[in-house]
Amino acid sequence: MDQQAEYPEELYEEELEYENTTVTPPLEGPFARYLREYRLLNSLLISLFVMIIVFAMLWSIVIYVAIGGEGDSDFSDGGTAPAQQKQEKQKVVKLMQRQQKTQPTAQQTFRTTAISDITLPDFNELDVKDLAPVVNAAAPSTGNVGMNNDAMKNALKGIGLALPKTMQQRCDPKKRIARLKSGGGKEMTEAAIVRGLEWLQSVQDADGSWGGKDKDDQGNPKKTNKDAMTGMALLCYLGHCELQDSPKFGKTVQKAIDAITSTPPETPLGNGNTGSYSHPIRTYAICEAYTMTKIKKLEEYAKRAALHVIKGQNENGGWAYGYGKGVAAHTDLSVTGWNIQALKAAALTGISIDGLDESMDKAIEYVKKTQDQTGKFAYKIGSGGKPSLTGAGVLCLQIWKNAKSQEATKGLDWIVGNLDKEWKDVNVYEWYYHAQACFQATGVSGGSKYWREWNKDFQQIVCGAQDSDGHWPHGAHYHGDTAIYRTTMTILMLEVYYRYMPSSKV
Repeated sequence: MDQQAEYPEELYEEELEYENTTVTPPLEGPFARYLREYRLLNSLLISLFVMIIVFAMLWSIVIYVAIGGEGDSDFSDGGTAPAQQKQEKQKVVKLMQRQQKTQPTAQQTFRTTAISDITLPDFNELDVKDLAPVVNAAAPSTGNVGMNNDAMKNALKGIGLALPKTMQQRCDPKKRIARLKSGGGKEMTEAAIVRGLEWLQSVQDADGSWGGKDKDDQGNPKKTNKDAMTGMALLCYLGHCELQDSPKFGKTVQKAIDAITSTPPETPLGNGNTGSYSHPIRTYAICEAYTMTKIKKLEEYAKRAALHVIKGQNENGGWAYGYGKGVAAHTDLSVTGWNIQALKAAALTGISIDGLDESMDKAIEYVKKTQDQTGKFAYKIGSGGKPSLTGAGVLCLQIWKNAKSQEATKGLDWIVGNLDKEWKDVNVYEWYYHAQACFQATGVSGGSKYWREWNKDFQQIVCGAQDSDGHWPHGAHYHGDTAIYRTTMTILMLEVYYRYMPSSKV
């Protein structure tokens, strides 16, 4: 009681002050309230945002690997700038689109002082293993012909090729040998090609061209047209996929490319026949060189040279001496054949060239008109057919949409029914086309019989005639015959086993 009486008023005052005090909560903004009231939703949103970022990063890695992950491929774009890679892919797409429109199968035609090899588009991947039994020979090997497979592959990787699929097997030594064997080829054939390339290397002029060290059929010095001979020699190296970085022939090829582009793309034709052959042969070599090397300078040369061919076409669909126009112009199948091959090579570049398809369609109609009743093809419309131009006519048809035509079949029937058996009777101009026409026929149902018949004696006759230094001696008479012409023409006919795959297109 005494304690209660002693402090009653102070105690009540303290309790009163406490009870009347109002506690003010801290001020809270709208955003803070949102975070407090929607904590679960906020957590989900943050998690989703993080997942999107992680997914985007992973997807970027996948895309990067997908685009650049083929670095170990024989034909990768290693070392090529991204812009260049995109440009090359666009060109390949254009090429594929063109190949869908034009379905060829063969190789080319030559008549006076030139030889060459045209790139054949749209060939399928037909395997001709069933042709192998026509010869009984050991399987060829890269080692026996002096080829360095690893060195060649490394060279190709550095170039970043975007070759048409029909041409790729020539560029891998193992695949090249496999194609040779599959087509019934012998080891001696590949060895003969390499010896021929070595001989050409030994007679190349200092400026990178060919023709200054040529000889006639009697072995006497004879200078020949450099545009034509350089074009033919370059095609021989490209047919074996010898490019500017090749271990053995790289310098030879680079010098040849420099020489063939040392003058404007539009070759002066004059009034005679020389320029009418040399320009398409040169054009063909330039176009194939661009397709295989993608050297930028060659692109402009290829386009301008091809346009020069198109503009020079006669109204009847063929080509004449001096690219003459009108009914009085000297239009013939020999000149026409080379210009067709040049445009086919241009088509394979993937470069957009105005009027090319239309020009080729007109040219094929002209070729058909040169065939006679026996199946042979004539020098001029209305004249009798010639053995030397029959393979040329067939090949032109195979090159552009007519591999299965009646005209091509009649021509092939004549070829296998009239085969020479000795080198002294061989016209290399004639055999250059015959070999290609018969091989390309294997892409057509029932066509392998032509190659079987042709290939029975072909290799033995041609390889057996080669001189010890690598060139081929004179055979049957031909008015444009020279050592370089003859050897380049023969190398190209032997490379038929793997230069282009056979066509099954109409």
